[in-house]
Amino acid sequence: MTKKKEDPSSDEQSESVKVSDDTALNENKSDPDAAGTSKPSEVQTGISLKSIVLKGTLSQKTGPHTLFIGSRIVNFKDGEAKVQEDLAEELENGGYIE
Repeated sequence: MTKKKEDPSSDEQSESVKVSDDTALNENKSDPDAAGTSKPSEVQTGISLKSIVLKGTLSQKTGPHTLFIGSRIVNFKDGEAKVQEDLAEELENGGYIE
């Protein structure tokens, strides 16, 4: 009969893995984000929007309208939209908005 040789280093590795797992579990319990109990954070951006009004009479502005400017699309609802300031300037220079 042959005896199975035991490797003492494998026990050490298992022990270190167990310690790491326990540590990770303890860290997750103390971290509210990891536990999933925190509220989703709001994303704050540095983009400022400008409210614009489509040119035309009131009856012409009623309903949805779409302008295609280069690769950008602007959707108006009853003649109003909110866009980035640079796009608002481009639409104003093009004569599309009041």
